[in-house]
Amino acid sequence: MAVKQVTVFIGNKEGRIEKVTEILKNNSINISSLSLAESVDYGLLRLIVTEPEKAKDALKAEGLSARISDVIAVEIPNRTGSLHDLLTALTDFNIEYMYVLSAADTASMIMKIKDHEAAEKVINTSGFRVLGQDEI
Repeated sequence: MAVKQVTVFIGNKEGRIEKVTEILKNNSINISSLSLAESVDYGLLRLIVTEPEKAKDALKAEGLSARISDVIAVEIPNRTGSLHDLLTALTDFNIEYMYVLSAADTASMIMKIKDHEAAEKVINTSGFRVLGQDEI
């Protein structure tokens, strides 16, 4: 049950993140979570949004490079050691990156794993719950 993530390639300069959020706001697209990774010349802005395809199309219409990829959203208890327990269950998988979706009584981790179908099976049999697009 993959979740759709929008990745936007942005120049490493002032105002670029604000431009992305303006485009999404003007298209009534809500951001649930984001992660920004930077290099010398550009950044990767990864977003979980309410309407991924609409977001991608709106960003591209404004000249930004955007793509959609599948990620896994995993609900974990917000308690000491629960992230370690999840990572232990996934020890045979290469996690390319991860970031938090939300935090309250539970946290949700967004994870990019190449073999996400196999990883989801392991997650579900390890006491964690994989979330669908409509649950985030």
